[in-house]
Parts: sequence; C-alpha cells; structure tokens
Amino acid sequence: RRATTRVAMSGFMRWTETLTACGGYLGPARAVPSGVEVDEGGDDVSDDNKMRMVGHERASTSLAGRTYVVTGVMTNPSAQACARRLYIAGARVVCACGDVQDAEKVLQTIRDAAANGLNADGDAIAPEGTAKESSQCGELIPLACDLSKLSTIDVFVKNFQSKAWALDGILCAENATHVEFATTEEGIERHFAINHLGHFKLTSLLLKELIRSAAANGREGRVVNLTSNLHHFTYRVRQGTIKPSRGIDFGNLNSAYGYSPLGSYGQSKLANILHAWEMQERMSDTKAPVRCVAATVGMTRDELELSLSFPGGSILASMASPVVTTAIEDGVATPLYCLTAPELPQGVFFVDCKAAKSSLPSRDPRLAAELWDVSEEMCAGDDATVTLTSP
Repeated sequence: RRATTRVAMSGFMRWTETLTACGGYLGPARAVPSGVEVDEGGDDVSDDNKMRMVGHERASTSLAGRTYVVTGVMTNPSAQACARRLYIAGARVVCACGDVQDAEKVLQTIRDAAANGLNADGDAIAPEGTAKESSQCGELIPLACDLSKLSTIDVFVKNFQSKAWALDGILCAENATHVEFATTEEGIERHFAINHLGHFKLTSLLLKELIRSAAANGREGRVVNLTSNLHHFTYRVRQGTIKPSRGIDFGNLNSAYGYSPLGSYGQSKLANILHAWEMQERMSDTKAPVRCVAATVGMTRDELELSLSFPGGSILASMASPVVTTAIEDGVATPLYCLTAPELPQGVFFVDCKAAKSSLPSRDPRLAAELWDVSEEMCAGDDATVTLTSP
C-alpha cells in the first residue's frame, strides 16, 4: 500500500529549510528572455547565456518572428506570466486552452495591461513611461485544446499546422493541483492525465514542427516541462529497499487505492522530469536540433498548502509562505530562460536559471524509458491520428 507523506511538527523547520534550498530565489528585479537587449541606467548588460536580472519591461522586441506554444494560461498564473512576457518581447504566443471564448477575454486583459505597463491583475510592473506600444508586442492567439481530453490534442495540432507557422518552443505548464481522486473521460487519473500525459502527446505530435523550424532558422528548438520540487514527494513504490524507493506507481496509475493528492501530484511532477530526460536522450540519439528540459518556478502558495494538508497545516502554511514561496514574476525567469536562451548548459532539471540535481528517481533511465513506453500505449488507445514516435 502506498505510504502517504506526513510532515512531523518536530521536523517542520528542517523541512522548510530543505524546500528553501531546493527552490532558490531571485531578487526583486525581473529577468527577461536571454538575447533581449536592455538599457538599465545607460549600462548595457551582457553575460553570455545568463538571464538579465533587470526590469524586463524595458526589453526590446528581439523575440519578434518567433512562435511558442504555451499550455495552462487559463489555469496556471506562472503560465500566464510567461505568456505575457513572451508577448511583450514580440513573440507569437499560441495559448492551448479548453474554452477559446473565455481565453480571449483573459488574453485581451493581458494585451490591455501590457500596453499600460501593468500585469494582468492591474499592478504596476514597469517604471513610468515604459509601457509597450501594441506594435512592439507580439500576438496572443487562443487555440482549443483540453489536455484532459486526449482527442482534442489531435485537433489542436491540425489547427496549428494549418497556420503554417514556425515553432520555436513549447512550454508545458497546464497544471492540476491538489484534486481529490477523479478520472478523465478516458479513465485516466487527472493529475497524471493533465500534468503529464496530455503534454506527452502534445509534444510528440508537434515534434516534427519543432525540428523543421530549428533546421530552417538555425535556432535550437525547445521543450520545457514546468515541474515542481514536490516531485520528491511521489509515492513510495518499493518498500524496504535501498533508495530510490519512490517512483511511478504503474500498477495503480488510475486506481483510487492508496490515493493521496500530494502523492499523485508529486508523481505527475516526477513524470515531467522523466519525460524531459527521455525525450532529450532520443533527440541526442537522432541528433535532432531540439533541447528538452524540465524547470521549476520555485514553491508556490498552492503547492505549499498541498504539502501541508493535515490538521493545522494551514496555520503553518501562513507562517511559512513569506519564507519559502517564490513570487511569480521572479519564478518564471527560469522557464523563460530555458525556453529562449541561445544555448543552455548541460542538464535536464533547471532551478534559478541554472542546471540542478533532481531526485534519484527522476534520474533513473530505466524508469524514464518505462514511463515513455506506458505513455505511448495510453495515448495510442485514444484514436490518435499521428504516430507518437520520435524521428
């Protein structure tokens, strides 16, 4: 039986210190996508392959002509912040969303706010006089895609391909967090279906577009899976063994047996890293010009509350939040860096705009290969129209 994660009161401070060390922080300054020129007090800042820790709203539109697919804009504040920053930098941002009409309302709010130097909540994010002209921004385009319904992904890919756009990168950020046990229409547990399997299918079907675009424009294509430090808290599947004893519980993926929201969420976030690891291996084997990584924005408030979901945990969450959580505008620097930097250092898991060491299970090549095979089988069973194989 799965062992659910419990946090003892006596070990709370040590645990929060561990999360702080894992998550890392950025200062109050903001980061812009690498390659974007900035002017901060007249001083040009250039540090090869590093994010500029400056006011991102002062950036020029050096991402003009690039196209990125972003999931989760309607449900994940981090995804919305990434989409806004890419849009301000001049990129075309194709937002995969379940309801196009609702998404268009949200995207229009982002457009209006960006033109006035505000974020989507109406808070000032740019110094006075630095609001972006609409002509300097890119495009925000909603396309229907419900990652909880695998069949809609085929429709999304066909619609995207019909536009004849290039594709520079995919940010997989749709996120189901702390949901009680439930399955999708295809009978797949929701955390696993939305956080991993939908993204697995989406990236597989768009892979040829990424490779063709990278070959044509000479820029490395990117796939970035938004993961979490809570991947450490996946289910313990091998009791009484030497580490790593945690992993993917393939025998109970869609079962309520032993289910816990934290364990299931952690399992899906572990799958994000394993997916990136295995895809990168396959890209390297075929010498395809595509880089695949997983990145975290740090500890979010929702994740903190999830990890402290026991009696009295909400009080601890309120106390710990100022210490261990990361502001969204700071946290999104890492996925933006992974998505847009001209080159990335070696590594699959990125924290604070640099490669970091993830958990032992997330670095298990056999587990990554098994997850890939199981994911292919699950996707192939939903009348997929495109073969899910790497080139």
